[in-house]
Amino acid sequence: MKVTVKNTGTCRQTLKIEVPAEAVAAERAELLNYYAKGVAVPGFRKGHAPKALVEKKFAKDMAADLKDRVVPKFYHEAIEQEKVKVVAVVDVSEPELVEGKPLKFEVTVDVLPEFKLPKYEGISIKAEKTDVSEKQVEETVQSILRQHATYEDIEGRAAKEKDMVQVSYESTIGGQPLEEKVPQARGMGRGNGYWITCDEESFLPGMGKALVGSKIGDKKDVTVKFPEGFIVKELAGMKAEFKVEVTGMRETKLPELNEEFLKKIRVESEAELRKNIREHMEEAAKNKEKGRQQDEVCEFLLGKTKLDVPESAVKEQTRNVMYDMARQRMMSGMNQDQIKAQQEDMMKEAKEKAEEQVKLRYIIMAIADAEEIKVDDHEISAEVVRMAVQQRRDAAEFRKELEKNGHLESVGDQIRFGKTVEFLLEKAKIK
Repeated sequence: MKVTVKNTGTCRQTLKIEVPAEAVAAERAELLNYYAKGVAVPGFRKGHAPKALVEKKFAKDMAADLKDRVVPKFYHEAIEQEKVKVVAVVDVSEPELVEGKPLKFEVTVDVLPEFKLPKYEGISIKAEKTDVSEKQVEETVQSILRQHATYEDIEGRAAKEKDMVQVSYESTIGGQPLEEKVPQARGMGRGNGYWITCDEESFLPGMGKALVGSKIGDKKDVTVKFPEGFIVKELAGMKAEFKVEVTGMRETKLPELNEEFLKKIRVESEAELRKNIREHMEEAAKNKEKGRQQDEVCEFLLGKTKLDVPESAVKEQTRNVMYDMARQRMMSGMNQDQIKAQQEDMMKEAKEKAEEQVKLRYIIMAIADAEEIKVDDHEISAEVVRMAVQQRRDAAEFRKELEKNGHLESVGDQIRFGKTVEFLLEKAKIK
């Protein structure tokens, strides 16, 4: 088999493949034997019809099956022969099968990038404090109490801090309806029956504070300035005028932190509650700091490594990032119309993130290869069990599903990625 390999783009190669006529003839003969044994021809017992008759009767079917059989077989052999490190098959040309002549076709593939790793041992990282203050513990205690709060309608007084106020509103920017000015904010320009906690930040910055002192039936004009980093990026830094009407009020009644409440949440004493909270917060703070340090290691590697990445890998990861971004927006309260209005900007952001993630994956995997960091089946099985428990699935069935869908290998890749980042963190200089 003759194979020539040509670079045809960034991380892309085209293989020109010529399969000898004899090899194609052997495949055709094998396929004919298969047909002759398995098909029924009128006037003959199954498997006893003359091959020439079978070949004539099923010529079209055999030609299609032969293509489906020989093209993948020989391009896989060509890839192995030339030691091409394939990421994805991008295109396969339509071959012309002519009996007695060589089979010629082309396969275009994306390949692993070639690049030089930076010095990755001894990366300098600045540690940040993970102390937990008594104030943070108290805030968590209050949060727990709020989770068990009850609410009573307010009559005869104005709203005060921590009260819940129900509002209807319409908004404009520079006299123009908010949703006309910023189409990406569809669904945010008006609202009915929306509850806001007084003097607390809501998705409308400053609205809660402005409602302190209001009563049912009050109408107010409130100016909202959307902060930098607001979820609807087009609104960041802009001011909007909200015409608000108060339609309901409720007082938040927190339970007392007494023996009855502690028993309800299965804690022996207030001291034990605070101790548990502190330990949990300290553990969370340490994990958060470790994650931050890992991010710093990854940022260092991205900044110090020059490499191009395969287009197909970026496209696939862009789809994954887009899905996550849409899901996060839906969880934050955005509807499908709002998400659709942001689709173009989301796609741009998703592609940038995806390219960075793909680059990092190749860098980390190259380090894993260099350091011979491996993952055994025990580690994969343990992770599959953890994932199954998280999703409330039977572990054995979940593993079978992963194997069937070809996702079990990616579980191993994720474990290997994590082990490699952990290795880099252990070798880092943390100050």
